Amino acid sequence: MDEIVFTKRLFPAVAATYPRSQTPHAAGPSARRRKVVVVIRWIVGAIVAVALVVLIAAYFPSEIDQSRGPAQVVGMIAPALTVPLVTGGEMDLNSLRGHDVLLNVWATWCGPCRREMPALERLAREQTGRLVVIAVDQGEAPATARDFAKRFGVTFPVAADPEQRLGTQLHLVGMPSSFFIDKKGVIREAVDGEMTYDVMLRKAQQIENM
Repeated sequence: MDEIVFTKRLFPAVAATYPRSQTPHAAGPSARRRKVVVVIRWIVGAIVAVALVVLIAAYFPSEIDQSRGPAQVVGMIAPALTVPLVTGGEMDLNSLRGHDVLLNVWATWCGPCRREMPALERLAREQTGRLVVIAVDQGEAPATARDFAKRFGVTFPVAADPEQRLGTQLHLVGMPSSFFIDKKGVIREAVDGEMTYDVMLRKAQQIENM
């Protein structure tokens, strides 16, 4: 027999001293109901929150300006920066005037950057003398970029920009990002994201006669 029920029957005066909260038959079901209600409220709240996000995304236009990021530097003169080459020495980007240039901004930890590198190497080899390809690593030590270039057989100039000065001036939003620069140093096109070899070649040819 339940201890409290037994006590109530035999010793009513003593049973009267038991707090109501200690009576399991009275408090148990009520506590369980409260827990169920709390869980249901939490689930309903989560569903409502998700529904609101979906409705906002569906019926309100995005406030992201598609002209932001690298695209906003198109038509501008390329930054005049001096960056350290991973093989030693430095490269003044101003020294590239008179050449069509593909300036690639990347990092060794970036998966799309790594996938894109063989296409850049092929383009640099096939367009030697007509197009200068240079890759500037962002936010990493020169030794890190050098080891990557050596491991994957990159022969075109690779520089490092640990302080990400170039990325800041070019308004990067992600990597890789590529900038096609004409002989006068004007950025003619900016591509945010990975490119195939065919896309690189086509865009390089488009700036040839500018």
